[in-house]
Amino acid sequence: MGDIPEAVRDSVVVPRELCELVPRFLAHRRAEVDRLREALERADFETVRSIGHAMKGAGAGYGFDEISAIGAALEALARSHDADGALAEVRRLRGFLAGVTVVFE
Repeated sequence: MGDIPEAVRDSVVVPRELCELVPRFLAHRRAEVDRLREALERADFETVRSIGHAMKGAGAGYGFDEISAIGAALEALARSHDADGALAEVRRLRGFLAGVTVVFE
């Protein structure tokens, strides 16, 4: 898996009733990686804040606490206009999405 640290190759246990929704949820998060990078290139911190806020709320609802934590960090970093910190969180999100395994209970 290349540059993805072992620590981010996590399993997330998700309720079985969400099995049809989770692939779309994760696809949206993957698309947000690109949107976040583009917003940071334009110094569009409002878009970064908005995406982070939405991720913070949605992540836990699907059982992805790590996505919620990244969203909260992005929201805070965008408020302080910390592009380097936000870019680090975008990389963290990308790594998490690349390494996560979903287990339906």
